[in-house]
Amino acid sequence: MAVILPGKLSQLKMPAIGKPDAVEEDRLLKLFWNRAELKKELQALDDQLHNLRNKLKQQENANGRLQQQLEQLEVLLGNPQRGHDALVHFGLKALWRACREQLEVFSGELKRQKQDRERKNQLEQFQQDRNERLMVADERLRQSQEVADAERQRLRQRDELMAKLKGFWNYFRRRELVTEIVAQRERCVVAERQLADMSEAHRTIEKEPWPEFPGLTIEGRRMVNLAVIAYAQILYARLAASGLAMDSRLANNRSVESAKCGDIDACLARLKEIVAALAQVKSQDGIMVEIKKRTDKMGPGATWRSQNETVPQPASLPPAASGGVPDANVLVDDYWDVYKILLR
Repeated sequence: MAVILPGKLSQLKMPAIGKPDAVEEDRLLKLFWNRAELKKELQALDDQLHNLRNKLKQQENANGRLQQQLEQLEVLLGNPQRGHDALVHFGLKALWRACREQLEVFSGELKRQKQDRERKNQLEQFQQDRNERLMVADERLRQSQEVADAERQRLRQRDELMAKLKGFWNYFRRRELVTEIVAQRERCVVAERQLADMSEAHRTIEKEPWPEFPGLTIEGRRMVNLAVIAYAQILYARLAASGLAMDSRLANNRSVESAKCGDIDACLARLKEIVAALAQVKSQDGIMVEIKKRTDKMGPGATWRSQNETVPQPASLPPAASGGVPDANVLVDDYWDVYKILLR
C-alpha cells in the first residue's frame, strides 16, 4: 500500500466541483439552440404539410364537382328533348364572354394611350421646369463668376502694388497693404466658395433623373371608365332589341340545367341569332365614333361619390338604349362584368 508523504499533499490537484468546463458548456449551449431551431423547422414543415393536405382535399372536392357537372352535362346533351337548350345556353354564355373580352381589350388599349399621353405631358413639364431652373442657375453662376474674377483681380492689383513698394520709407504703407491683402484673400475665398456652390447647384439640376410615373391620374381613370361604360351601353343597345342582352345575362348567372329555350326549331333560330350577334359585337365599324358620342354626352352629367372615386354613380348615367328598346343600367346590372374592368 502506497503511503503519501505529507510534503506531497500540496502537489495533488482535486477535481473542480461545480465549475463545468467552458468548452463543454459552449457545446451544450450550441446543442440546445440547434435543438430549438430544429423544433421550429419541424413545426413549420408540419404546418406546411397540413396546408397542403387541406389544399389537396379542396382540389379533390373541386374535381369531384367538376366530374359531376360533366356527367350531368353529358346526360343533358344526350337528351334529345333538352340537348338543344344546352347549346343555346352555352352560346349565350359565349356571347357574354365576347362582350366582356371586347371591353377588356378596349380598356387596356385606352389605358395605355392615356398613360403614354400623361407620361409625355409629365416629361414635357419636367423638362420645361428644369430648363427654367437652369436659366436661373446659369445667371447666378455667371454673376458668381464675375464676382470671383473681380475679387481675384483686386488681389492681383494689391500684390503688384506690394511688389513695387520698396525701401524703408514705404514700411508703414506696406504694413497697411498687408492688412488689405489678407482681407482681400478672405473675400476671394468667399467668392470662390460661392462660385463652387453655384457650379454644384447647376450640375445637380443638369443631372436630375426623369421623374417616376405615378400612374394614371384620377381624371384619366375617370375618362377611361366613362368610355368603357359607353362601350358597354353600345353593346347592350345592339343586343337588347333581340333580347340577347338579357338572355346572355341570365345564362351567365344560371346553370345549364335551368336552360329552357323552346323546341328544337326555336333553339336553332336562337343559335343563328347568337352567331349574327357575335359578328356584330366583334365588328369595329364606326364603334369609336359612337363611343366618343356617348362619352361626350355622359361626361357632363356624371357624378362621383368622392373626389378620389373613379367609378361614376349609376344614377347619373344616361339610358343605355332608346327607341322602344328595353333599357338597363349597365352598372347596376353589371353587364359584361363591367365592374371588374373599370379602373380603380
